[in-house]
Amino acid sequence: MSRIIMYILALLVIVHGAIHLMGFVAYWPLAEMKELPYKTMLLVGRWDVGVSGMRVYSLLWLATAVLFIAAAIGLILRQEWWWPLMWAAVLLSLLVCILDWQNAFRGAIISGVILVVLFLLLGLRIQPAPLAAYPGRPETVETLPVPGDLPAPVARYYETVMGDEMPLIETAVLSGRGTLRFNGITFPAQFRLLHDVGHDYRQIFTATYFGRPLMTADETYIDGHAVLNTPVGVIENDPQVDSAANLALWGLAMMMPSAYLTDSRVRWEAVDQQSARLIIPDGAEEDNFTVTFDPDTGLIAGMDTMRYFDVQQGKKAWHLEGHEWQQVQGVLIPTKWTVTWLDEGSPWLVGTVEDVLYNVQVADTIRENLQN
Repeated sequence: MSRIIMYILALLVIVHGAIHLMGFVAYWPLAEMKELPYKTMLLVGRWDVGVSGMRVYSLLWLATAVLFIAAAIGLILRQEWWWPLMWAAVLLSLLVCILDWQNAFRGAIISGVILVVLFLLLGLRIQPAPLAAYPGRPETVETLPVPGDLPAPVARYYETVMGDEMPLIETAVLSGRGTLRFNGITFPAQFRLLHDVGHDYRQIFTATYFGRPLMTADETYIDGHAVLNTPVGVIENDPQVDSAANLALWGLAMMMPSAYLTDSRVRWEAVDQQSARLIIPDGAEEDNFTVTFDPDTGLIAGMDTMRYFDVQQGKKAWHLEGHEWQQVQGVLIPTKWTVTWLDEGSPWLVGTVEDVLYNVQVADTIRENLQN
């Protein structure tokens, strides 16, 4: 949900909630209101609740107002508790408006519209099922000594994630779930990343709705050329897309860290005690990331570069960050990662890795046309 839409919805909900205060004022009663004349009969005169009953009824109007306003504030602040509060507010609003349908039917209609919106949003909150296991058996992992001529923060990082011996990761299959923002809407998603480390990849992201596949982006990067099968068409034979894909290849190698030491085309350059520059190949040229390391843990805190966004906007600041580091097959890797265009302020892609396979056969799957 874009911020502008979120603020507009929150404002409308606050106004709707404030209107419910009229019911409290009218039915306590604290004042006479032409729109809601005081009475003790509800359900179009079929239910006489008496004076005490109307006091209780008026408190329901007050509770509805408080719930709507609190839910709107939670939405603005991006607090998860806005969701159950909004459901409670809508259902309570429908109850009090139906009980006084003759005077409050307009409020019931508005709450009904909000209920429909909540139901539509519910589809964006239901996670898809995990992907089926990738068919492959890992091969024996060879280990190599970690080079001794690395910049200080890089050396500390490798000592933390691997120790003295470096498991050689030549291929990787990473499967999991997360979220994917498309046209301002954040969808639950499944993903499978297949990497011939440092060379080729296939990355399949499927946005879902109510847990079911809605749209898929299937991207391959082979021999320096990218092909993107997206919901809006196929993109290929574009040098800017090739360059962007190359950065994705090397950025996501954060989860295959031997790639940064075993490829002769890759090198580290010192910057300071908490960062270093990672130089990577880009065809016949070179590109780079500025890698920042956490001063407390020594782990990678973020990788930053300039990456092509589109033809109109050219390159923009691109930030890749790892979270929730865990030991996987002898290597400490981030099992959650985020990708952010820094001018957008929040990640457009969030992935949580649920299954990792190293050194399995991926070449055929990367090149085939069937989606797994």
